[in-house]
Amino acid sequence: MNDFLQQQPNGSNRFVSDRAFRTALERTLEAEMFDRVTPMFHEMGERAIEELPRLAERAESNPPRLVNYDAWGGRVDRLQVEPAWLELVKIGLESGLVSIPYGSDAGPHSRIVQFALEHLFIPVSATANCPIAMTDAAVKVLLSQDELLAQKYVPRLTAHKDAWTSGQWMTEREGGSDVGRTSTRAVNQDGTWRLYGTKWFTSATTAQVALALARPEGAPDGSGGLSLFLLELKDAQGLWNGIRVRRLKDKLGTKALPTAELELDGAVAIPVGELGGGVRKIAPMLNITRLHCAVGGSAAIGHGLMLARDYAASREAFGSELRDLPVHQGWIARIASVYEATLVQIFRVAELLGKMEHGGGGDELVRVLVPLTKLACARQGVWGTSELIESFGGAGYVEDTGLPRLLRDAHVQCIWEGTTSVMALDVLRALARPGAAEAFNEEIESLLRTYSHPSLDEPVRAVGDALQKLRPSIASADEPEARRVAWGMARIHQGALLCLQAGWALDKRADDRSAIAAQIYASSGLLEPPALDPKDLARLSFDR
Repeated sequence: MNDFLQQQPNGSNRFVSDRAFRTALERTLEAEMFDRVTPMFHEMGERAIEELPRLAERAESNPPRLVNYDAWGGRVDRLQVEPAWLELVKIGLESGLVSIPYGSDAGPHSRIVQFALEHLFIPVSATANCPIAMTDAAVKVLLSQDELLAQKYVPRLTAHKDAWTSGQWMTEREGGSDVGRTSTRAVNQDGTWRLYGTKWFTSATTAQVALALARPEGAPDGSGGLSLFLLELKDAQGLWNGIRVRRLKDKLGTKALPTAELELDGAVAIPVGELGGGVRKIAPMLNITRLHCAVGGSAAIGHGLMLARDYAASREAFGSELRDLPVHQGWIARIASVYEATLVQIFRVAELLGKMEHGGGGDELVRVLVPLTKLACARQGVWGTSELIESFGGAGYVEDTGLPRLLRDAHVQCIWEGTTSVMALDVLRALARPGAAEAFNEEIESLLRTYSHPSLDEPVRAVGDALQKLRPSIASADEPEARRVAWGMARIHQGALLCLQAGWALDKRADDRSAIAAQIYASSGLLEPPALDPKDLARLSFDR
């Protein structure tokens, strides 16, 4: 009889055990600020060991249901959501995942603090971070676009207790990321604006308010004719505000999150600011939600690495523990280098965004780095979690271990707020702005010259050479080159930041762990080969 029982991988407080995470935070935050917020990070890390996973398991085991009609045939469109999922949203809000950038004493460091907390929260939250990200973005838009609406709604959206959340309703059947094809109509009826149309994919149906794009009657076609509106989902009696919930989406992942297809039939709404300029107004919203997606991709790798390392310490193969096998060490080390690359990039952009929000400038660089970071970290999250799932062997493919959920939920980060190709095209648009390309080049050069250590000579040279090769394309890339150029820029930026982190760690602690990560990452190929002629690509891709 075989009585062997494999020990399951156990989680730990990643703020304590994740050296790459902690090093990136200590380097990016000033020492006084790091000490001040350490209790917050430690508490979230502790809650992420048992409390949050327990709630997430309940939420995943009881996915949301839609009841369209009551027993007597009346249309009710009642969403039944597992209370554990709503509790996870509440915990995220009370922990400051929305409010920190808007009312804390962290000042220009606020985005770093916010995203670090979220990094610990996301993998064990059953995607409760989705309405949190959208609420953060809604606050950003209201504060910048409509003072009166901000006075009314921002205090509710940034409250620590009984906070509201906001949806973000942009996606329609016709357009997806191409919001210019939005067909939702806005009709002014006796001084009240009402919305008519279908929102194809709405992931915050439990929210109290939502921001939605619509085309006022008489406005021109295309993105230029769109306006941004705010609507409350329920009226004073708790009934839907001209909204019918047609169905809930059956998705690959994010099973606990109620994602709905909605029909707007006279929903009362208020224009955000003056009519027009809808796409321009949602730009800051997309910047925020895209960064939340990037954090989600990185956090998935970090959580998976924690479990994979623990598993490798108790799993034996070929007479040794997995962690002692050189082939396994090399595999995990490569994943760890990519993980550290995502961390340093996220915290760098959070640093720049926080400074910009507090009057520090840097708009051109942030505008380039946001889509780059979302593109890279979201896609790397899928690669990393896929590799980590494999590292558990068959157990990684079994649902009741909870491991497959990590990969499924990571994959949505590549799709939400724009696919990889959409992000690449957005990078090209950002580079077309005066001074943007120069700001990116100076960012890389500045990072590379901050520290000088012999162990960094090779990665610094590799990153510098890659930048020189890509410079002409950065200056004049066209659409067929978009993905290649954007990926190259993202990897170059991550490589330069790894060199910065390694130099800091060597200087402050004589710790060469980040230097090893920089060496592995820089040697893995920072640039993709040039694209073929567009005619050849067209023939190979769609000429059957």
